[in-house]
Amino acid sequence: MNLSELIAFDQYQTLILLIDFIIVTLMLTLVGIKMGIIANVSSIKELSEKDNFAFGISFAGALLGLGIMMTGVVSGDASPSLLYELGIVTAYGIVGILLMASTRFFFDKITLRNISVQQQIMDGNLAVGIIDAGNMIATAIIIRAVMVWVDTEALYGLAIVLVGFVISQLLLVLVTRYRHAVYAKRHNGECLQAALAQGNKALSIRYLGHKIGAALTVTAASGTIAFSDSSPFMAILLWGAASVVFVILLSILAILSRHIILRGINVVEEVDKQGNVGIGLIEAAIYIIYGLLLAALIAPSA
Repeated sequence: MNLSELIAFDQYQTLILLIDFIIVTLMLTLVGIKMGIIANVSSIKELSEKDNFAFGISFAGALLGLGIMMTGVVSGDASPSLLYELGIVTAYGIVGILLMASTRFFFDKITLRNISVQQQIMDGNLAVGIIDAGNMIATAIIIRAVMVWVDTEALYGLAIVLVGFVISQLLLVLVTRYRHAVYAKRHNGECLQAALAQGNKALSIRYLGHKIGAALTVTAASGTIAFSDSSPFMAILLWGAASVVFVILLSILAILSRHIILRGINVVEEVDKQGNVGIGLIEAAIYIIYGLLLAALIAPSA
């Protein structure tokens, strides 16, 4: 076997990869512009002059979210033509940016409607910056799961992605409502949003971990519900129902594991009252670990 046989070099595949890298880079650049437009500020000024760490965390979450989402587009077989690859990846990239903006609006105006997420970030609230980033990352993980599950880059796949986005927001609201209910029960009806507005980073880190863990478990639903080209929307509705079951299962597993791993520690006192970031990180890690485990054990390889 000679050297040319050992080194597989496909000129067409290389051009496809080059197109994908260029488009993804351009889309990430657009995210930076979009972040400044939405906040009506200069991103450079916020990051380097004002040293607004909360804005930087939110910015990073948007970039990472779009990057995760785009991996669901560029993976898989090469398109039949370079022009088609250019068009479909660009279309998905633009939709991805719009979905990142939409999830931020939804999170600000509906999920956490008692506080202004945007204003809190502009004021430098790290806790709110963390949960904003977590929300975008979790949304991107779910949308990527939809893309891999459908396994198509055809334009009709965009409609499936939009339905998946709606389901993702409903699931993340479910997680938020659960966190609100737990906090209210532990604190005589007090509001979680007020604690986040006061800057409790430990609470926000646990919240982020729960959301990302829930998003990862949604991937497991792909292993239980098969996508059908003949009835795609029925399939995605069943996929959504299975996702809810896995999100609930995640919470149960995380609670049981927390009682074992953190036995002897008053989590309410440490995280909710003292803002112990270390304990918050451990709880977040537990959620993410079980999310990864469920996805690895049940979901098909992606």
